[in-house]
Amino acid sequence: MAKDYYQILGVTRKADEKEIKSAYRKLARKYHPDVNPNDKAAEAKFKEMSEAYEVLSDPEKRQMYDQFGANWEHAQHFNPQGSGADFGDFQHVGGAGGFESIFEHLFAGGRGGGPRMNMNFNDLETMQPRDVEKTVEVTLEEIDTGTQRVLTYQTMDARRLREGFTSEPTTKKVEVKIPAGISDGKKLRVPGKGAAGQNGKAGDLYVSVKWAPHSTFKPVGESLEVEIPVPYTTAALGGEIRVPTLRSAVNMKIPEGTQNGQSFRLAGQGISNLRGSRGDLFAKIKVVIPKKPSDREKELLRKIAELERVTA
Repeated sequence: MAKDYYQILGVTRKADEKEIKSAYRKLARKYHPDVNPNDKAAEAKFKEMSEAYEVLSDPEKRQMYDQFGANWEHAQHFNPQGSGADFGDFQHVGGAGGFESIFEHLFAGGRGGGPRMNMNFNDLETMQPRDVEKTVEVTLEEIDTGTQRVLTYQTMDARRLREGFTSEPTTKKVEVKIPAGISDGKKLRVPGKGAAGQNGKAGDLYVSVKWAPHSTFKPVGESLEVEIPVPYTTAALGGEIRVPTLRSAVNMKIPEGTQNGQSFRLAGQGISNLRGSRGDLFAKIKVVIPKKPSDREKELLRKIAELERVTA
């Protein structure tokens, strides 16, 4: 049974980008391997939802998925040069059947029907190796240490079309190593893993690395920012606070009179970079005021207010 990416993320087909991202982040916090060590079911669920988010968060891929269903990647990678084929002229007809109907249309002349398009062996002779692009979403923790992904995808290879005029795609499975510190949006090239041309040679696979949203840290250039709630008394008098990092937590001293929104730099406590070092972490202070101070606190605060009036 074909996967329903909308059902996997728990959203409707009318969900906008914000709803899709919110649903993914909620599920990611629940099923991430770091939260569920040695849990194969959770790991499988995380991979499945990451695959769904990869498609639905990309407007072009989502459009292809909505049009062609489970076979959207087939249509994405089939674009024979010189054939004049343009899948934008076709409408999706009911689930997984849409893509098959396209090939029935393209290759009707080879199946006993009348020719409907100028697709022939000469067209296939001109098909050149083509590159394939994929996107993987990686957590900040994985970016910090480096990781790997196994990509399974399909290509429409010219030689297979030529031999028997078949529309069966080629399934490829590639392990991609993602180095620590790779930049958001950076592309990795895997030679020879794209779609093959008529000469048997294949194009390349380009994997675009996308940093996944994080519930705690915000990337700022090559650094990270984290918001730290601090009691108003500690901000006023100074003290020591705990600051989380991607690896653990560290102690940080703040001076008396620290203001709300003030940032403190922790050198080398950010995320890894390709130079082999780590960026900085900026702890942004959020002064927390009690919503319901006790009677004793109110009494002391009134005394402080009186002192402020005297010294003003």
